[in-house]
Formats: sequence, C-alpha cells, structure tokens
Amino acid sequence: TEPWGMPNVENNLASFYIADTGQYSVEFASSELWKDLLRAQNFDALTLFVNPPMDPLPSDAVLIEEDITQFDNVGGGQLARTLGGGKYYFSAAQTYDWGQDVVYHVMDDTEVYFEQNSYVKARIIQTKQKVNNVLIRGYGVLDNTYPPTEYDIPGESDDGSRQAIHILGKNIEISGLTIVNTNKECGEFGYALNINANWAPLAVSPADSLGVFEAGELQNGNPPYKARPAHCQDFNMDDTQNTDFTNCPTSQNDGAKVSFVKAISWQMGQDGINAGKYGTVTDSFVRVVDDALKPWDSGAHYERITVWQLGLGWPINLGWWGWTQDDVGTTVENIYLIHNQNWMTSNDWPTTKSGQCVVGGVYGSSSVKSNYRIHNIFVETACSCAVGLEINKAAFSRHLTPDGCVGSIKNMSITNMFFDEEFFTAGATRTNNFLRGERYPGSLCTGDFEGKISDLTISGDVNGRALSRNDFIVPRKFVGTVPNLVFESVTVDPPPTTTSTSTTSTTSTTTTTTTT
Repeated sequence: TEPWGMPNVENNLASFYIADTGQYSVEFASSELWKDLLRAQNFDALTLFVNPPMDPLPSDAVLIEEDITQFDNVGGGQLARTLGGGKYYFSAAQTYDWGQDVVYHVMDDTEVYFEQNSYVKARIIQTKQKVNNVLIRGYGVLDNTYPPTEYDIPGESDDGSRQAIHILGKNIEISGLTIVNTNKECGEFGYALNINANWAPLAVSPADSLGVFEAGELQNGNPPYKARPAHCQDFNMDDTQNTDFTNCPTSQNDGAKVSFVKAISWQMGQDGINAGKYGTVTDSFVRVVDDALKPWDSGAHYERITVWQLGLGWPINLGWWGWTQDDVGTTVENIYLIHNQNWMTSNDWPTTKSGQCVVGGVYGSSSVKSNYRIHNIFVETACSCAVGLEINKAAFSRHLTPDGCVGSIKNMSITNMFFDEEFFTAGATRTNNFLRGERYPGSLCTGDFEGKISDLTISGDVNGRALSRNDFIVPRKFVGTVPNLVFESVTVDPPPTTTSTSTTSTTSTTTTTTTT
C-alpha cells in the first residue's frame, strides 16, 4: 500500500488506505521474526482480499440443492453429479456438506455460480472428456475437505482427477472463487486449480487394460511408458502422436482465464495453480505447502499474483514430468512473494543441490522449454535463494523421450528480482542458488535433448546489492551444461500500483475490516 501513503500505527491498531483491488496481509511483526524458525511458524496475519464488484447471479440460474439424493454412487460409495449445459448456482443459505467427498462434473456450456459467502465442500472435475465454454464464478468457497471414499476411480478419484478443480478443454473461466483444502491428511495429493495438466492423461472410464492412471508411473520410472491417451498434449504418454485436438486451446483467446482466485491449503502435497497451455492467471492469491505457481506450458501468462509460500515447495516451479511437446513463450511477471517460508526446510531438501528457491525445480521433462520471461518478482521477508534449477534425467518425477533424454531449457530470462533481505536458510550448510544441466546425456540425446540450460539471463537486487555469479554454484565439472549464462543489472521498473481496471471504487480499511 506504500504508493498510496504510509500506514498509521497506534498501539494495536493500524489504519491505511487501499486505492485498488488486490490481496494484502496485515501483520504486526518485527523484522527479526522472519529468521526465527519457531516464531515464524506462529504469528497472526489478517489477509484482506479486496475484490472488484461482480455481476449479480443470472435470474435463470438453477439452485443446486443440498439434498444428497442429487448424486450418483459411482463406485465404493463415491458420489458424483454431472451438471449439463446450463446455469447453476450454490446458495449461501444452503449447507453443502455431505460428510464425504463429492464431485461435480461440468460439460460444454456449463456455468456454475457461487453466491457470495456460499461454502461448498466438494470438487469440480472434468477429466473424462475435453469441454468447451465453462464458467465458474463468484465470491464463495470451494473446500476439498474430504479424502475420496473410493480411490482410483477414473475421472473421479484417480491421480489425474484428485484435485479441487481439474478441467480439460478450452474457453474455461474461473473468477473470484476461494479454493481451500482443509483435509487434515498430510500428503493427500491434489492441486487447488489445474487446467489441462500436461502430466496427466485423458481419464478412460471404465478403466481399460492399462488400469487406472497412477502418478507413480512417472516417478522414478523410465520409458517405455504406458500408452495412455493425451488430452491436449502433442503426444500420448508413450510418445505416439496425439491426433485429437478437439476442444484444445490454440491461443490465449480460448485458453483458460483465471482471476481473483484464492488458493489456500495447509498440508504437504497440495499445489497451487496451473492454467495450462495458453492459460492466463491474474490478480490472484496462493498460499500453499507445495509449489505455488506451475507455468509449465506454452503461451501462458501469470501476472499480479500474491504468493505466500509455506515451508515446502517453489513459488515459481518450472516443471517436473510434462509429456513431450514444445513449451514456448510463457511469461510470469509482477509477482509479490510476501513470504517464502521454504527457508525453513531448504537446507535439508534432498531432491536438488539448491534446496528450494523462488524460481526453479528439478526438470525431468521431455519438453524443450524456451523463451520464458520471468520479470518483476518482489520478495519480502526471509528467502533461501533466488534460482535453483537443475535438469536431470534421474529426477524423481520425470517423463523422458523414448531414448531416455530430457529436454533443454533455452533463452530464458529471470530478471528484476528484488529481495528485501539477504538470503537466509535455517541451519545453512550450503549456497542455495544453483544451476546445472544434465550431467550424463545418453549417446542419442543431442541438440535440444542434451538437457542444457542455455542462454539464461538473470538480474536481481538483494537488499541493495546486485545479484551476481558469485551468489551461485555452477559445478566446475559441468559448467558446459550451462552455456552463455549472463548476469545483468536490474532495470528501473517499479512495481505496478494498479492491480485491476475493473473497478473505480476505493476502499479504506483497518485490521478490523476484511473485504471478501
């Protein structure tokens, strides 16, 4: 809020002016707290979601009743209902809690509205087919609170479908929704929001001779892979050509649109947002205990997002196990990382030499990633490292070419990273900024499939000093896997003060007021 004036703090009352929509956290905390392992896990914060006005519910929308008889038993007591083409809404007056996991399936031309303050303990899924024109909108809450009653039902509770929202298709819009995961089972897998996940197949229901898809097929596994069908990926999981691109986005015009969404979870294994190929995510908030943003596909755009990274994961994760296809031209910009609490665990993170940084990951995908632009990343409070990126054909989560090769990462820029404090990691015994390509590519792994990180440009400011090559480890033995690494100075590119043009109203608030 600094561009609109400094806050006024008197004892336990803070007042400040908010001139636009956005996501804010109000905290009474000293700067020393952010490097105190115990205190930083237990402090009060008031999160303010200042949203733009939203159109009233359509008068012809049909009420979704709370009656449990609306669902079908799809196996083992797992409940599901298909919402066909039309308009539906969840009411704030209804109690949408059935004491177990339930799934709503959307189809072509389905619109689902959440009345303000509605609370729905369910999931919204469509992984059995690719759909066109789906709208999910409203200032309500979708809570993925219960584990599946029956696991491994294709399109319901298989690993590709066990998310709060996962939809395959084009012209998908999700706006305003708060997506939480109050499931108390640590490690219960599932994103908050996933569109056209590049690591998951089209769900075959009932299961065919290959059985139900398990994410474990792409964990510590090498080709040949099972012949699972692609949805919008260029190739099937076994690298045979995909021939059906019906209802697949072809540009940002028909890619997913995500705005003013809040993704919040408390348990390991629950990632944030992936908008898929040509998807756009703006003006949203992510607070998760795994990777927050998943820019893993061509032509996507992530902008004006506030991230609170809890004690595990990368705020901006560059990929694990995507199937073979070009991955070109995605942009991530104006990201506000208000907390990057992976500094608590980064030193003991076993998967990569870098620990967990703001940008990076252990890349084990057969996709060649190129021309990514990551720009204007503003990091407040303690942070373990800026960039930790490793390409490894032995990555735990991986999808290799039939020849056992991993894709290269080319012509990427990660610039204008601003860190309020020096890097810090609890129990630090190593330098966390780290770059290394594939160490031992096979004899058939040439060109773009050598697994190199080539032509990478980095710039940053760390508490007033320039981020430099001296901050990084690039192992001398494998320096050739990171050719043409360039460090630049940050540019005079101040953070934007306007997050939305959709409203002209202004809001003034204190710690006693929350706008949702």
